[in-house]
Amino acid sequence: MRRRCSGIGTTGLITYMRTDSLRISEEARAQAATAIEDIFGKEYLPDKPRYYKTGANAQDGHEAIRPATPSITPERVKDSLTSDQYKLYNLIWKRFMASSWRVRAGYGEA
Repeated sequence: MRRRCSGIGTTGLITYMRTDSLRISEEARAQAATAIEDIFGKEYLPDKPRYYKTGANAQDGHEAIRPATPSITPERVKDSLTSDQYKLYNLIWKRFMASSWRVRAGYGEA
């Protein structure tokens, strides 16, 4: 799978993909908030940004794998990607956006 999807890193759609960090820059948080509000609506924004702790053994030299520009949806770039690249970008984009929005009432933290 790595070989089939390796080209996704050269498209400029995602950040550095060889990391297990959970750290997100404040700029990326702001971009995510703007994209969430524009795409899904203000009701999906959390009251305050969510932060995650990186494990003790994580390689934290780079930011977490995430969309370089959260406002670029997977559907918007689908035709310019291979099937595997689209699937990977779709997964990265959805996980990043979900980690940045409001936790639904009745559900625990993600």
